[in-house]
Amino acid sequence: MKRLRTILIFLFVLIVGFVAVTRWLPAMLKEPKVTRLPPGVKPEGASVSEEDLPIPVRTFKAARIEFTDLLPTLGTVRGKTEVELKFEVSGTLQAINFREGDLVKEGQELASLDDQEVRLKMGYAESKQATAEAQLKLARKRLSVNEELFRIGAIIRPKLEESQIEVEQAETQVETAVKETGLAEHELGRTTLEAPMEGVIGTRQVEPGEYVTPQNAIATLMDVNSVYVELGIIERDIERIRLGQRVKVSVDSLPNTSFEGKVDNLAPIIEGKSRTLTAKVKVENAQGQLLPGMFARAEIAVFEKPDALVVPTSALKDTDGDGKFEAVFVAAPGDKAALKPITVGYLTTDYAEVSQGLDEGDQVITEARGNLKDGSALTFLEQEEAAFERAEPAIKGPEPER
Repeated sequence: MKRLRTILIFLFVLIVGFVAVTRWLPAMLKEPKVTRLPPGVKPEGASVSEEDLPIPVRTFKAARIEFTDLLPTLGTVRGKTEVELKFEVSGTLQAINFREGDLVKEGQELASLDDQEVRLKMGYAESKQATAEAQLKLARKRLSVNEELFRIGAIIRPKLEESQIEVEQAETQVETAVKETGLAEHELGRTTLEAPMEGVIGTRQVEPGEYVTPQNAIATLMDVNSVYVELGIIERDIERIRLGQRVKVSVDSLPNTSFEGKVDNLAPIIEGKSRTLTAKVKVENAQGQLLPGMFARAEIAVFEKPDALVVPTSALKDTDGDGKFEAVFVAAPGDKAALKPITVGYLTTDYAEVSQGLDEGDQVITEARGNLKDGSALTFLEQEEAAFERAEPAIKGPEPER
């Protein structure tokens, strides 16, 4: 009985399944209905594609400003004139009359050598001069007597001429003695070292008691009324440096003070080890705040234009792929993007000066969150005003979700 019941249930399930398959299978196999619409017509209830949505952008309002491109570099302060102080003769250093950092006047005695030997030579030359002068005086007196004797006929002419020759010889001896005395006096003067100009004394390199020669520098004298700042310019920036360019200089010891100078000299060669070109910047230093040897930071104004139309470099486009920027996108009336051809006059890392193709007040697109094309609809996230100050634009609608 139980087995018969199981068989009946199985048959019932089989019959129900067969009926369901034969009834609903044909409807499931039928093709869906397709309605063809004209081109450009969207079906009812269809969502808007991403290409039709406004592209969020950031813009920069082009304006004419005073534009300066600065090249930062490092250097060292040097005296306008730096003179190594050396004696002209050899000898033992007897005295040093200065301290490092002293401000000295022109002609001031700075150091002296032991002059005992030179003074002996000076005394010997003076005594020879005195002897020669005495001999000249005696010869002139003898000539005067012989001239009187010759006048009265007491001596013959050759005797008179002999006296005249003695006077001439004595005069020559005096001239020689005077020159020897002057030479000794000059040698005595060379044992004293005097300041050739007004300036500041640098590091002292010798001490009293040392034997020095004309090759030994005693110290360095530097003119600091105006100084030079020597800057090292790397090879890639050499073409940007010109004589007369304005330079702003600062030193670590005076953090709130800056000095103005100009490029006054460019070295004709590149240093072998550093591969840099030395540019000398002349800076007035009337108060003596800049000292030789100071580490200096400088900014060279490599480009200056008082009425330049400037845009960020992020707005520039290379439309033909030749590596040169020749266009920008601007926000046109109706909040549409428009591609404008331009000519770049000067290019820096952050900003570019546009010489042609752009008008003052144009809203140049610097950033777009989407594939920007000519005629694309725009929505504005931020507007950057001239003089590099940022201002939020007026809200025109809800900002798209990010």
